[in-house]
Amino acid sequence: MDELSNKVAIVTGSTKGIGRSIAHLFSKNGAHVIVTSRSLDVAQNIVKELHPYGNEALAIKTDVGSDDDVSNLVDAVVSKYGKIDILINNAGFPLTAKYWDSSFDLLSIDDYQNVINVDLMGSIRCCKKIIPLMKRNKSGSIVNISSTPALSGHDLGAPYTIAKAGILGLTKHLAKEYGKYNIRVNCLALGNIKSSATFAHFDQDTQEKLSKESSLQRWGETIEVAKTCLMLSSDNFSFVNGQTIVVDGGAVLL
Repeated sequence: MDELSNKVAIVTGSTKGIGRSIAHLFSKNGAHVIVTSRSLDVAQNIVKELHPYGNEALAIKTDVGSDDDVSNLVDAVVSKYGKIDILINNAGFPLTAKYWDSSFDLLSIDDYQNVINVDLMGSIRCCKKIIPLMKRNKSGSIVNISSTPALSGHDLGAPYTIAKAGILGLTKHLAKEYGKYNIRVNCLALGNIKSSATFAHFDQDTQEKLSKESSLQRWGETIEVAKTCLMLSSDNFSFVNGQTIVVDGGAVLL
């Protein structure tokens, strides 16, 4: 049985890496997936990839850093389907050496705002627009994507760590405030995942070194993140709310 049969799921940043894996797995499990990207052409290509699963998918050009784009996204989905069952806040600011390798004091305020506007405020924008619909339907599941530096800290990449720490607080607050409407909000804190956004950022020696950080002695695969998202989004986990699930192969142990 398809775990997400006839569910309408928005997956932000869903054209590569983790987001693409989530889009594929959700569509395979019966969901109508809304593929978003800052490029409509790229999003439409992913929709074509999803066609063999036999479930309708929709491509919508969206920059989660834009209020208007998020409003247009939600309005378009509601106009077509009349509801939104699942939101996966996956979109993130592009990881570059400037933002990841620079010391806290060497980054400008604009640098911090650039990352926070997408990684944190993007999730806030989507939740703010979608939660009223979920309240009306008295049902909904939101999964926010954070990272293990938000839990354990890191000596570099301050804008990323700070934004992802905000995601943890957002998750807890929304779970507490909106649980009475049967809206579940959970979070994934990701470790070293073999995605285009992270794995390709490092040279081979660094990739090997980072693989040893987890007790499993390897990088995680994007499909492993997608499976965890599926678990949290399905009705099989209907009593799980406000939790941060660490997906890092046993590097950060709480």
